[in-house]
Amino acid sequence: MFSKFTSILQHAVEALAPSLPLQEDFVYHWKAITHYYIETSDDKAPVTDTNIPSHLEQMLDILTQEEGERESGETGPCMEYLLHHKILETLYTLGKADVRQSSS
Repeated sequence: MFSKFTSILQHAVEALAPSLPLQEDFVYHWKAITHYYIETSDDKAPVTDTNIPSHLEQMLDILTQEEGERESGETGPCMEYLLHHKILETLYTLGKADVRQSSS
């Protein structure tokens, strides 16, 4: 319930706030995800009860928008950031560790 409220609040703030360049917005969402894992210790809530899915959706939306604005075969700054910072590898590692903890 709380995560739904925070998600709705986040969407409202995003609608009212001036839009950031795509890369800054992308990095903001990634840092929000990593901040959760840094600040949360052993008693983590299931990911579905956090705002992580919302941040991931926003990151996907940004990548999709960026791809639509680019010419074919051209890589945008958000995709470059994703590749350079190994975000997919990090998400895989975090997810794998999370599954192991919850099944123990």
